[in-house]
Amino acid sequence: MINTRLAIGIHILVFVECVPEKDTLNSEIVSESIGTNPVVVRRMSSALKKAGLLKSISIKKGLMLAKNPEDITLYEILKAVDPSNEIFVVHQKVNPQCTYGQSIVKVIESEFQTVQAELEGNLKKKTLHDIMEKVVTN
Repeated sequence: MINTRLAIGIHILVFVECVPEKDTLNSEIVSESIGTNPVVVRRMSSALKKAGLLKSISIKKGLMLAKNPEDITLYEILKAVDPSNEIFVVHQKVNPQCTYGQSIVKVIESEFQTVQAELEGNLKKKTLHDIMEKVVTN
């Protein structure tokens, strides 16, 4: 399913890397940038920490990247925040007596798997640093 988890995960990591006040950075501050609830940021940050992409600064409970931006692929971020990501899901209640329906589902599933693999391949080639280079701040 297409969702915003990858975008939010990237946003969190870019924001954390770019903001100079890392030692006081918390979910409330990050959520203001994203325009979402701090609970969402805490949940996503937890997933990013578990994946080894983000870590806490223990002194003041701030945040910082656990790896260099050049070493974090967008695919890693996707798998951290949405491990079972499937862009498209095929309807599953096809009439078992309908040969067309059964065939269509198989063909669509195959096509969707190809698209998913292509997307994942592209995400493996792009890094957080690639995104950061394009972010303009005023």
